[in-house]
Amino acid sequence: MLSQEKERKIGYSSIVKEKNYLFYLLGQLISRFGDSIDTIAYGWMVYEVTGKTSLMALLFGINAIPTILFQPIAGVIVSYKKKKNVLFICNFGRAVVVTITALMFFSGSLRTYHLFIFTFINSTFEAFQSPASVATLPLILDKELFSYGMSLSSTLSRVVELVGLAVAAGIIGLIGISGGMIINAISFYLCGTFMWLVKYRNEKLQKQPLELKGYFHDLRDGFNYMTKTKVILSICLFGAFFGVLLLPFNTLSIAFIGDELKLGPNAVGVANFTLTIGMILGSLIFPKLKDKFKGINIFVSCGVIFGICYFSFPILKVIPNVSITYILLALLCILFGLTAGVIMTLINVAFMESIKEEFLGRVAGVFNALVMAATPIGSLWVAGLCVFLNTSTLFLIFGIGTIILFILQRFNKGLSNI
Repeated sequence: MLSQEKERKIGYSSIVKEKNYLFYLLGQLISRFGDSIDTIAYGWMVYEVTGKTSLMALLFGINAIPTILFQPIAGVIVSYKKKKNVLFICNFGRAVVVTITALMFFSGSLRTYHLFIFTFINSTFEAFQSPASVATLPLILDKELFSYGMSLSSTLSRVVELVGLAVAAGIIGLIGISGGMIINAISFYLCGTFMWLVKYRNEKLQKQPLELKGYFHDLRDGFNYMTKTKVILSICLFGAFFGVLLLPFNTLSIAFIGDELKLGPNAVGVANFTLTIGMILGSLIFPKLKDKFKGINIFVSCGVIFGICYFSFPILKVIPNVSITYILLALLCILFGLTAGVIMTLINVAFMESIKEEFLGRVAGVFNALVMAATPIGSLWVAGLCVFLNTSTLFLIFGIGTIILFILQRFNKGLSNI
């Protein structure tokens, strides 16, 4: 009876009582605000500097390489280091790189090869930040609060992102693309400061010195733990294929809006704004959906709808009226984002609930590296396809592929109990 009463009391009201979680969340939200402005500023900067869809796809592939190379190492190193120190250094490192990029673009000295170098460095910091961030949550929240904590974090992050996207056009119009990127850099500085101030509870660090032999032992432990946990292994394999299928949308959406819909930055803002609204709704309704429906059914259903939205974007090309094009673009992005929000939250919760606290950092490092392993090859593939196929055709092909991938997961026993 007491356990049932406790279960009924668990909800969003329980989360707001966790001060350290709120402090941690504030840092993340500040960073997300800067990122939302940078989404438009950086995207247009890359398109202006490179001028080619194939180079944009290759740049996305370069972005994945540090994750593949360094995140398994990072996952082990993080288990020996205080998480706040890692998060502080990584946020400040990313801030410095973004600041340099913005100043070089402002001075007119930024070239394509600079983008490849800076992207690699920035992604290296992210490779170390990600497992530290994943391993942080159990240090500030009880396990029974994970679902609501992650849902609240995702929802508020999207709200802040929404605000950022709403003001991004005005900010970029006022202070330029470089100014927008500087705001993102400032958000990283602030986020790093807040991460430093959060107090963690019962943080368990590896006590013995980190040696090469011990590193490989810990790395093997993390890999073995992941491969023996069916749900994590299944999510990992799924994530690798799903990531490749998303490459055209992630890398070419700005080119699609500019080259094929013949619309400008305002349309990019509308797409990002409504996509974020959808993701907010998706992450917000996830806990209620999870209470009423089986996880795998939610996963497959949302995935199929996601794929339908994906291959429907090219239909916008045949709409003669610009106003109707904007409306349909917004509606598609809302539904696209809603299903994505549910899928992402479901996967994140399943990941957190399936791994013991002491293995989180190591498993997260190996997991992310394996998920991203297909991205560089996929980017080369997409870059090659860009020479022969337009973006609309790629959206159509990869959208259908997404539907098939999700339908196949219905027969994946590893995901049957998510």
